[in-house]
Order: sequence, then C-alpha cells, then structure tokens
Amino acid sequence: MNTAKKQFYSTENIVLMLSIFGLIFGLLYGLASVLYKDKKIKNEIARITEQNQEYIREIEDKKRYLEYLNTPQRIDKEAKIQMGRKQPGEKVLVFIQEKLDIVPLPKKPTLHRIQEPDVPNWKRWQWRFLGTIQ
Repeated sequence: MNTAKKQFYSTENIVLMLSIFGLIFGLLYGLASVLYKDKKIKNEIARITEQNQEYIREIEDKKRYLEYLNTPQRIDKEAKIQMGRKQPGEKVLVFIQEKLDIVPLPKKPTLHRIQEPDVPNWKRWQWRFLGTIQ
C-alpha cells in the first residue's frame, strides 16, 4: 500500500496534475475574457444602433421641414409677415393692443405703509406673500 501512495504522489504525477489544472484554468480564463469582450461589443453595437436611429429621425424631421419650407403656402405666409404683402381681394385684420388709462388701477400698498407700527402683523405677512392687503 505504501508503494501505491508513492507511485500516486510521484513527481511526474504531481507535475502532470498541475499542468492539467493550469491548462484548464487557462482555458476557462480565455473563455471568460472572450465572453466579456463579446458582451462589451454587443453593448457598443446596441448603443451605436440607437444613436443611428436617432440620427435617422433627425434627418426625417429635417426633410419634412425642408419640404414645408418649399411649399407655396409657407412662401406666401412669409411674404405676408415680413413684407406686408397680400393677395388681391384679400382683407387684412390688424390687432393693436392699447394701454387704457381710463380706469385707474388700485394702488398696491408700499413698503413704507406696511412698516408703520399700526399695521397688524398678519397684514404684513399677507402683503409679503400675496402683495395685497384687504
């Protein structure tokens, strides 16, 4: 029995087992690194594909905008807006916003009036947050 153990743990057997373990470890490490690089490449391809789709959408939007810019309706609209042109027989409405000073606006309390000692504290807070005093 003792001789069988000596034969099993001989130098050649130990070197052979270490070589096999080293070879298996090297193969597993190589496989893991290849799988990691493959995953990295797939993620990069997915990112580039998504970016390409975004660029395609932008190009399509710009094509539609270019088609709009070349339509006669848009050219007519720009001529009306920028140069004040109109078609024969067309009526133009102009809206003018005027400031009316007929009705005086209520005066807001000033800071000096709020700081007077006879003004209650709740009215000061109301003025601070709402800007009004009732």
